[in-house]
Amino acid sequence: MSIRTVLLHAAPDSGFNDRLAFAVTLARQSGAAIKAVYTLYPAGVPRVGRALSIYVNELVHEAKEKEAGLKAQFEQTIAGAGVTGTWTVVEGEVASALREEVTFADVTVVSETPYGTVDDQLAATLPEHLALACNGPVAVVPTGKPVPTRIGRALVAWKPSREAGHAVRFALPVLATADEVEVLTVEEGDPATAASGARLTVWLTSHGVNARHHHAKESTAGVAIANEAQKFGADLVVMGVYSRSRLAEMVLGGVTASLLTDPPATLLVAH
Repeated sequence: MSIRTVLLHAAPDSGFNDRLAFAVTLARQSGAAIKAVYTLYPAGVPRVGRALSIYVNELVHEAKEKEAGLKAQFEQTIAGAGVTGTWTVVEGEVASALREEVTFADVTVVSETPYGTVDDQLAATLPEHLALACNGPVAVVPTGKPVPTRIGRALVAWKPSREAGHAVRFALPVLATADEVEVLTVEEGDPATAASGARLTVWLTSHGVNARHHHAKESTAGVAIANEAQKFGADLVVMGVYSRSRLAEMVLGGVTASLLTDPPATLLVAH
């Protein structure tokens, strides 16, 4: 399977420039087209009550005013990069619109956005929502960090779980074009994880991936992944998310929550 369609969340938040740049990198490396979806209705805001309805209408009005400028930026950027793409405006709510489009795309690109402007706050819930609700991989681009012009080094954060398996299979076309891939396993009290990582490395190699295995002894996976991503110089981190319930992550803390809040590099995640 190859990547042919990159779905881009288009919105006037502070993360748009970075995720557009990453979408271009991914599309150019994969020979894919970019489909940008710009939604007018804000994420996570119910139209309940007159006051809230007036507020939503104002947000929709602002979104309409900002659309032309973002569309021009998108078209200029992809033309300069030699990438093809389309721009679609959707009247509906952003999360629902992207959920419908994910089925017909190979990767969806969203952002980790800081709580700055209203647009940032409205976009902030998309990474975890789409990762849980969608049937395809989601690339979460950190805002304000350097965006690679090529995905040369990819880190696979591996443990033998369904979610991690989904993420690796979705990422295989990208991993096959990377220069180096490191499979990272973290012991966390389970020595068997290392053997599973070694087997995954062999399997990736059989698919033409230049893969090696690194096993970390740290007790905390989130810290180990962040540290190794920096040490390895990862352009992309591939990982499964929410292998335990979202409620458990919220109450107990977890790898998914910590890395989605502060990604060390762009995350390619799947549930």
